Amino acid sequence: MEKLRETILRAAVAKYGKGPQRDKAIEELSELIRALARCDDAESVAEEMADVRIMLDQLEIIFGNGQKVARWEVMKLRRLDQRVHAADVIGEAGKWKKEPSPHSMED
Repeated sequence: MEKLRETILRAAVAKYGKGPQRDKAIEELSELIRALARCDDAESVAEEMADVRIMLDQLEIIFGNGQKVARWEVMKLRRLDQRVHAADVIGEAGKWKKEPSPHSMED
């Protein structure tokens, strides 16, 4: 995380508190959900996405789990990559033609 960004986010957590910022994250997530459900214009969705990104970074500060989040993200991206490139085993209806090996979905 960029130093200035982290400084600002840490200041917000310090000023408003961990509990209230966790609640704010829930609020921002729900606003993004509502914007997506209403099929709002791209600008509204972008604004809500920015709010959610800011709150996700604050949650990493609150929970002190940035490295764990990064590891999970890598693992999830690898799994997504495998799924995206598994077109030869996925039928037209999006169902697996054959079940992928559980080992192919692991780190």
